[in-house]
Amino acid sequence: MLGFKDGTANPDSQNAKLMQKVVWVTADQQEPAWTIGGSYQAVRLIQFRVEFWDRTPLKEQQTIFGRDKQTGAPLGMLHEHDVPDYASDPEGKVIALDSHIRLANPRTAESESSLMLRRGYSYSLGVTNSGQLDMGLLFVCYQHDLEKGFLTVQKRLNGEALEEYVKPIGGGYFFALPGVKDANDYLGSALLRV
Repeated sequence: MLGFKDGTANPDSQNAKLMQKVVWVTADQQEPAWTIGGSYQAVRLIQFRVEFWDRTPLKEQQTIFGRDKQTGAPLGMLHEHDVPDYASDPEGKVIALDSHIRLANPRTAESESSLMLRRGYSYSLGVTNSGQLDMGLLFVCYQHDLEKGFLTVQKRLNGEALEEYVKPIGGGYFFALPGVKDANDYLGSALLRV
């Protein structure tokens, strides 16, 4: 995303227990029975203001994201997957309080419920009618609760410095149906039998 690694702090999709907690709708959520095993999906098409971003000094870009652009490591750390220790940086001297990574995932007990599985897909459509590059990201995320996941994270990101460089231009909220259980099942069977 804008030259930075994306998805570094994603939950481990190979961890079935974590996916059950983060992604899949479960029976204890008081959702309709046909949703159990499915997931709420948020999709956002985000256009980048590439020319503006490219004129922004590297140090400022890294401060905005809270990561080193080359390694992907959180600022003050060495490796991409190092976990930032915000408790030891309460004033945001190393990783700014309004950095993207700190706002998106503050790593508190309260923010644990807003984890989501997300993927970004880059797009490039040439240039706009005004001669600006038309490129950006198709952002897709999955969570067991849209309000606790995507919408809560978006509220935390409201007003972040990155907003100057990105512009949401489309998207929506959807539901990904539970998968097929066996050879006698079909997609959407629980919904259609209601």
